[in-house]
Amino acid sequence: MSKAIDTIDNGKQLQKMTPRHLMVLLTCIFCTFGCAAVAFSVPGLCYKPVAAYLGVEIFNVSFYMTILYLSQVICSAPVGWLLKKFDMRIICTIAACCTSIGFMSMSFHTELWQWYVSAAFMGFGEITLLWLMVAGLLNRWYKKKLGLVIGLTYAMTGVGGAVLNLVGQSLLGSDLSGWRDVYLVLGIVAFVLSVPFTLFGIRSRPEDCGLKAYGAELVSAEEAESGIEKEIPGVPAKVAYTRWFFYALIFAGCMANIGGIFPQHFTTFYQSFVAIDRETLVMIGELMIMSGTLEAFTMVGMAGGKILIGALESKSIQLALVVGTVGGFIGLSLIWAGGTMVVLPVMFAGGLLYGLIYPFVTTLLPYVTRLIFGNKDYDRIYSVILIPVNLVGAFAASGLALIYQNGGWPPFFIVGLASIVIIYVGFNLAYYGGKKHYLEKL
Repeated sequence: MSKAIDTIDNGKQLQKMTPRHLMVLLTCIFCTFGCAAVAFSVPGLCYKPVAAYLGVEIFNVSFYMTILYLSQVICSAPVGWLLKKFDMRIICTIAACCTSIGFMSMSFHTELWQWYVSAAFMGFGEITLLWLMVAGLLNRWYKKKLGLVIGLTYAMTGVGGAVLNLVGQSLLGSDLSGWRDVYLVLGIVAFVLSVPFTLFGIRSRPEDCGLKAYGAELVSAEEAESGIEKEIPGVPAKVAYTRWFFYALIFAGCMANIGGIFPQHFTTFYQSFVAIDRETLVMIGELMIMSGTLEAFTMVGMAGGKILIGALESKSIQLALVVGTVGGFIGLSLIWAGGTMVVLPVMFAGGLLYGLIYPFVTTLLPYVTRLIFGNKDYDRIYSVILIPVNLVGAFAASGLALIYQNGGWPPFFIVGLASIVIIYVGFNLAYYGGKKHYLEKL
């Protein structure tokens, strides 16, 4: 019997873990740790110094994130087609280069439009790596412990964000003059952690290597004799699109994405409000040197939150919602209060707690989608949900900057607290409305 085959008590032969399976998982982990983190978790480090260098408002710089999100929306369908048509190694390697080199190139930019061009390439890179590659590869290569490996992989955006924010703040310096070094060094890190793995660590399908998904059944005598394929349970996409709770879920996902974008502005809050003398507006060097610490704490909370929420949602959707929203609400309140009073431990503790709200868009949203619509047309349904979710993210990325630039920081935090309440209500409406019609057993 092959070493790649395991036999359980009832005689069924299952695919064992192999180095190929492990390399696929490591590729997904390193791509989220590096490329996804530089794209989404560390941009806030450089908003303020880049805006000062260019002589523009922070909104104009943060608008490149809007371009990135719009690029994701535009590229979503074409990339899905490319991944089916061509070898994933080729497409994913190009995507890794677009993200890492796009971020790295910002070290050499001198005009605002150049940031926007880089962002467009990074959008292609991240819709490929973060959204389509990770979900596609892990669903093909893992049947057993699929939820665990997906949660572990997406947690790496938080771990990478925490580590790279700390590295970035040391490169940035107390006077924020090292922003070009931040782009260059972190871009190189993202390249090294992605390109070698996408080139040599993955295959489109386990069957390409003579394998099956980890934990998949290799031999089923009854099915082989009958020749009958089991119908995949679930709600057809055309039916799902007519249900009101489908749109409630889209709304909840959009609000959750807004909640996930708030941390991109935490560093700007720290640099422009916490680490300055509010009478003279002079930077306080000993505080400014820690400008990436708040977001680093948030990323640590995000990493732990993805694992925690992922574990809780399988037991109780309501429990996951309560833990995430209450933690996020208290966390954002502590960041606001701690920053206002310049009590750093309170603010950093708030960052940890706020990380609990972030997993809603990457962990809870796809889980609830599968729960109330099933596996039948899950890919089609979820891809449609992601279009407005990413569109809202595109405008939220720069829209939040407009709020605090024009109204100050209190409106920024009030909007954030209100959005958390809306997230809770939205997911409840979608889940309890959907379960009356269909509920998948997961």
